[in-house]
Amino acid sequence: MKLRITFCFLLSTLCFLHFTLSAQNDQPITEESVKTKIELLKEDVEKNLIEIKRLKKLRISGYIQAQFEVGQEFAETKVGARRTFDKNRDGKSGDFFRFGIRRGRIRFTWEESFGSAVFQLDITERGVGFRDVFFKVSEPWLNIASLTTGIFFRPFGNELSYSSARRESPERTVLYQELFPDERDLGAMITLAGPKGSPIEGLKLEAGAFCGNGIAVPDNGKMDFIGRLKFDQKWSNLTFGIGVSMYYGSVRNTDTLLYTVEGGKWTREDVEKNLKNVRQYYGVDMQFSVQTSWGITNIRGEVLFGTQPSTAERFRSPNRDLMQFGAIPFSHIRNFWGAHVYFVQDIYKTPLTVALRYEYMNPNTQIYNEEVRNSVDLSYNYLGFGLLVRCTPSLRLMCFYDMPFNSTRNNIPISEPDTKINPLNYQEHVREGVFTCRLQFRF
Repeated sequence: MKLRITFCFLLSTLCFLHFTLSAQNDQPITEESVKTKIELLKEDVEKNLIEIKRLKKLRISGYIQAQFEVGQEFAETKVGARRTFDKNRDGKSGDFFRFGIRRGRIRFTWEESFGSAVFQLDITERGVGFRDVFFKVSEPWLNIASLTTGIFFRPFGNELSYSSARRESPERTVLYQELFPDERDLGAMITLAGPKGSPIEGLKLEAGAFCGNGIAVPDNGKMDFIGRLKFDQKWSNLTFGIGVSMYYGSVRNTDTLLYTVEGGKWTREDVEKNLKNVRQYYGVDMQFSVQTSWGITNIRGEVLFGTQPSTAERFRSPNRDLMQFGAIPFSHIRNFWGAHVYFVQDIYKTPLTVALRYEYMNPNTQIYNEEVRNSVDLSYNYLGFGLLVRCTPSLRLMCFYDMPFNSTRNNIPISEPDTKINPLNYQEHVREGVFTCRLQFRF
């Protein structure tokens, strides 16, 4: 029916233009002239169809997250010019709030038969930056292999590649934020997948070489290896997945001292400047979901452990801040381990979803309890819970509360009072909770 209407409209338009021009030029209407104009119209339509097909190769998508946060006096928010409490700006209550655009992403994807290219920008009140710049090329014969190169997600675990537009919590787990602060990295990756219909369908291997500095210009000749082997299987209403990951690389130490832990205490030794300290992670992840009359139940979790070259004051890996990377030496070697688990449940036929998350992080497994004298080496338990409301397919509201619980068995000196209300006492649970209310629009 629509095709007939379109054809009648084009024919009417052609006749109108033809008779108008003929009347203006006082030229007689002939069968030959009408056929000529119809042929010209067909050529124009074909040209437009070609252009439309080209435009179909381009896809534009994105999302905006407007975020309101309320933090306790020693918490750190994700938005705001100052992300910690300041008595001179926030009053004397100890609690404070911040508002901002957490993420403003726009993604451009150009697709061809043999692959695709992606550009993704992040636009907020803090400025404009980029998140993804890569292209992917696939072999056309068996459809089991592809090559990805540029800046993209590291192939480690499930938490990194799980998009922030879909995530049921405001941020990734703390351990992932520390180990992979930029989430993405510059490098090249090969992907091998089991052929459809074969006994190994669902098996996928991702392995590549990366610079290791996150979204930053490489400043040395080293490359890190990252690999992940995953198996997914799906039945009628049940989905199951399991994966193992490995990261093997190094971090440059710009100091002539190296600090390691022996017998529960830090020791130091003289080393050559710019020594490359080993950076090694291992991870196991698992996902399970089932759909019942009560809605979709989703459970996923991960365990991570390894060796982290870090600074004296922070456990975090090097990222785009190369000034910090060059000025502060990554001279402290810490063995770590951590784990997390999510429980996500849709509530019957309502647009509501309940999310629970538990995570544990021990940044230094070689120092125990009363031997801990630095807050960087302190272990933490984190409990988070929230509610998601799917207002429309494009609009979602999230309310989530994160509660960190530091280990209270330690010998960390109590800080003197400063601009904060109370001295920071790690021998008690420090008030670091953050409540987040986020409205997300996706297009």
